[in-house]
Amino acid sequence: MKKYVLTVVLTVMSIFLCAFTASAETKTYTLSLEEAISMAMEDNPQFTSAQTKIKDAEKQLAEAKKDQKNVKGVIRLPEGLQLAAVKKGYYVEQAKFGVESAKLEKIQAESKLSYEVTQKYYTLKLAQLLYASANDSYQLMLENKNNMDTQFSLGLVSQMDVNNANYAVMQAENMVNTYQRNLGIAKKNLMISLQIEDEDANFVLTDGIEFEEFTADLNSDAQKAMESRYDLYALKSMYEISGKYLDVTMLLGMKSSEYSAANQAMVQNEYTYNNTKKLIGLSINVSYNEILNAKDALKLAETGLSLREQEYEIAKVQAEIGMITNNQLTAALNNVANARIEYENAKLTYKLAVIKYEYEITIGL
Repeated sequence: MKKYVLTVVLTVMSIFLCAFTASAETKTYTLSLEEAISMAMEDNPQFTSAQTKIKDAEKQLAEAKKDQKNVKGVIRLPEGLQLAAVKKGYYVEQAKFGVESAKLEKIQAESKLSYEVTQKYYTLKLAQLLYASANDSYQLMLENKNNMDTQFSLGLVSQMDVNNANYAVMQAENMVNTYQRNLGIAKKNLMISLQIEDEDANFVLTDGIEFEEFTADLNSDAQKAMESRYDLYALKSMYEISGKYLDVTMLLGMKSSEYSAANQAMVQNEYTYNNTKKLIGLSINVSYNEILNAKDALKLAETGLSLREQEYEIAKVQAEIGMITNNQLTAALNNVANARIEYENAKLTYKLAVIKYEYEITIGL
């Protein structure tokens, strides 16, 4: 009887442990960039708040229209300046701006999150590639070390060759550890944007860090930005609304303090709007130059990787016939690994520069 009870207890414990192990398994997310962005957007608290702001602005617009419609009779100034503003539709225009501004603010927030996820997605993709590359280099160094050990036992190489091979393995192992830590940080960073609450997660990212030749019409794109960016819409609207308020204060006379203050505000708003247009035009030019610089760096890195790979292939042949030392062969292999890292980084820099430019000439970041 005791044996039976013990068997039942052990069985129950086994089932519990299996269930716990299953629940503790790391979840894997297979995501394209588009899917990652959608995941970040879904039930995001900041967009719930933005939608509430839009509804509040729409209510204020409805109330402003109602107030304008209900204003009747003679308006006495200056006590009636606010009523005059209502009658002339100043508050309606202000409320219209509030609605449109809230909508564009939400669109800009979505664009910022989309760009943020894009950066983190490709940063993790790069971290995965570099970690895999570091592992490949480590395996090659181990293979080389084993060869040195065998050759040393046969008296074909010196102790220094063996020591150099061991040192190369240590360097490669350190590189693996470094990229593994970088991978962990990149993964957790993406998890935050995707609102993943798990302690850990694995990612299979299906979009590669591919790139295409980018061309742009800088003047056309700058004009496009002037018409679509949220910040410029806000500044232009503030300038136009301040002009409408200036019209209201004219009822008090151009020598009144109210008119003087309103005129000063309008002039300041006009300057801010026009000056910001110039600065944004300049920033778009800078963003375009960043693309060109990244493109040049990418071509250089691509050529450098090709050369280092050719050098390594030659070094392998030379090492086999004893023309160079194992240490020189190891150096050639390290040069290939470093050139590949530089190339992968250059690809990401170029791709993100293009993506950022495309956001800058639309809603803005």
